[in-house]
Amino acid sequence: MVSMVALASAAATASASPWIHAHRGGPIENGRSSMPENSMPAFRQSAARGFILEADVKLTSDKVPVIIHDDTLDRTTNCSGPVEDKSLAQIGKCQIDVIGIDDKAIDLPAGDRRRTTIPTLAGLLALLRKTGATANIEIKNLPTDNDFDPTYQYAEIVARAIMSSGVPSSQVIIQSFFMPNLVRFHSVDPDPQTSFLTLNAINSAGLTNAVNNGIDWVSPEWPVDQDFVSAAHHAGVQVVPWTVDDAASVRSATAMGVDAIITNDPMMARKQVARVAPPLDAIPKAPSLKSCNATFARDTRRPAKAMLKNKFARRGPRVFAMQFKQEARHIKSYSSFRKKIECMIRKWVVPHKAKGRPNVVAFNEDIGLMTLGTGSRGAAARAAFADPASVTACTNVAPPCRAIFALSQVTAAYGGPLAEYGSRFTMSGLSRGFVGATDTDARGWMQVFSDMARRYGIYIVGSNTQPRFRESQDPAEIALFRDPDLPTPKSVYVATGPEVYNEAFMWGPKLVTREGPRPLRNVVARNLKVPLTSIEVGLGLTAGPKSGSDAIANLRPYRLPGTKARVGFATSLPAFQFGYDLGGRISGGKPCADVSVTYMRCLSHLGTNLVMQDEANPGEWATPAGTYWQPLDWMGSTWRSVVDPGVKFTYNVTPHMVGNLGDLPFDGQTAITQRGLIGKKKCNYVGDRKLLAEDSRSYRRYAGPKRQFITLAPWVRKDGPRAQLRKTGAALIAASGSKLENRYLETAAIADLPFPPKKKRANCIS
Repeated sequence: MVSMVALASAAATASASPWIHAHRGGPIENGRSSMPENSMPAFRQSAARGFILEADVKLTSDKVPVIIHDDTLDRTTNCSGPVEDKSLAQIGKCQIDVIGIDDKAIDLPAGDRRRTTIPTLAGLLALLRKTGATANIEIKNLPTDNDFDPTYQYAEIVARAIMSSGVPSSQVIIQSFFMPNLVRFHSVDPDPQTSFLTLNAINSAGLTNAVNNGIDWVSPEWPVDQDFVSAAHHAGVQVVPWTVDDAASVRSATAMGVDAIITNDPMMARKQVARVAPPLDAIPKAPSLKSCNATFARDTRRPAKAMLKNKFARRGPRVFAMQFKQEARHIKSYSSFRKKIECMIRKWVVPHKAKGRPNVVAFNEDIGLMTLGTGSRGAAARAAFADPASVTACTNVAPPCRAIFALSQVTAAYGGPLAEYGSRFTMSGLSRGFVGATDTDARGWMQVFSDMARRYGIYIVGSNTQPRFRESQDPAEIALFRDPDLPTPKSVYVATGPEVYNEAFMWGPKLVTREGPRPLRNVVARNLKVPLTSIEVGLGLTAGPKSGSDAIANLRPYRLPGTKARVGFATSLPAFQFGYDLGGRISGGKPCADVSVTYMRCLSHLGTNLVMQDEANPGEWATPAGTYWQPLDWMGSTWRSVVDPGVKFTYNVTPHMVGNLGDLPFDGQTAITQRGLIGKKKCNYVGDRKLLAEDSRSYRRYAGPKRQFITLAPWVRKDGPRAQLRKTGAALIAASGSKLENRYLETAAIADLPFPPKKKRANCIS
């Protein structure tokens, strides 16, 4: 899981409140010289303040990358001579003896404690690893330089240093004034984003060069005009001008919609950006409890409660697992979806919030999927979701024909945005609708979850299928991507690429960054699903990284403040990926070598003790005869994760989404399980009481009642013979004509999850 302690995803997204790059670490503060340039004290300070770190790299005589701007040591240190003539040991004896930069530089006398040594690239990368900050690293290798390397081995050395550092590619941007440096870097390490620096006289030509070489960012010398910014965006390139050091220029750049700003004075820039960028919107008034009653599903059951006495519970979070039922009536507008989510929180969370410790509200996988049908553009899709029988084009065609038809209606309704995206990058056919609806997702379900976390002081979890995005104040992009149902907005949310991910997010009660897209400013952790299901592959989704530092960063758990909980995500299929059979031999391979195979082993290896397994199971829970029994199969994740000796998870929280999406059913039983639980009861998912002849022998350990369930939501009918359960399951699906059609159960589970766990506690609560 990628932590958002600082700016772990800053390289991947940008914003109407542009990211601020602290040039050479940010040696100026509010107009006054304050730090040595390109120094660890400057980098540490700017990282702590949430800025992106801009740095320059040169090579020593023994080919070690060090952080310094000039070819020589003369201007900024108490040494002299070319950097390339000194070994690392020799440079280590030099001190940076000025604070500030260029004409604002102030000499520091011998003995001044503000003097510091020249940092290495390895030292900067270690800081990124520790803090989660992002760095924009310049490869300074120009034909006009005295130390020019025409072989570009310099770029390769920098690339290999980054690759071996363990820093995820999402925390690094590589910039240069000379395109061959970027080309050589990417030939070695293709993952980090790249930025092409240009001088004012050739800014326009630089944009063309960047586009032709597949560069992600263009970094023109300031000033630039609105036409340049809009042209770059139209070409699919983000804009980060340098060096923007006065208040008026920062405001001007922000108003144009640049995506980031390079400045020597980041604190000044932050203040000026805030004067121009759209502020956080006021959270709408909460609905009354009386008006909330109508938002709940027809079949609703009170939450299962497994709270503990304070002396046991205070050592961990209180978790709320929400079994949300998706219904088309809740996506007519942004406000209707907001009301549904807030009513669930007001009714089932607020009365039971724990005091003095974290409250974590876990919603489901693809919680925002149905919101593609929001507003006038979603009307046709919404109709197909609500009344799948009306889709006559799918008569006598097997599911999920009507769900795919609804997605095609989204694609058609977002024709304008998709035409623009089509000029920027190549998109997969079925995933195009998700890209087109980027603005709807961001200002819809994501802003709702962000607001709820802040309003109620909770952590809230949910996932969706969507692209990465930035927030844009560029007038041209507002005209192209705005929602026609809204008054002219001050900004829009724009996809940064064609890749569509299944991504989980955890929002926290407080902002963790002041810049970036507004719905993401209190995101404390995020996780890309890997591996993907066959349905997701068919839709053209992109899996998260499966190996290397990016994969490890994606799975790394979030340390929940005030507890010993280490929260990791396993969105559905990944929760089944152990790499060996339960009770079988554990392979001797490294647990994180390929997380698409050994996801749960890696998650445990990285220290996760609380698994958030958000679920949107696309299929009948009581599966038809001739197919494997879903509830038995699900024991291979929710239950196995707390009994398998090959992993060390303490708890698993599995909230299921239910309800028909057109003709695609979603169903399951929400559960919370605990390792080593000694309870008086035993319970099981429906149909799991014993292994039947139809079941694979590999499921034999999963069959039968178990003690490890703290809570287990009931199904729509009581447990019984599978034939009866299948009859009920068939009645639930779309167009069944039964009075049980779409009558899924909406409920929740509440449990205290202390560390260390309380082994003797009430269990099997429903």
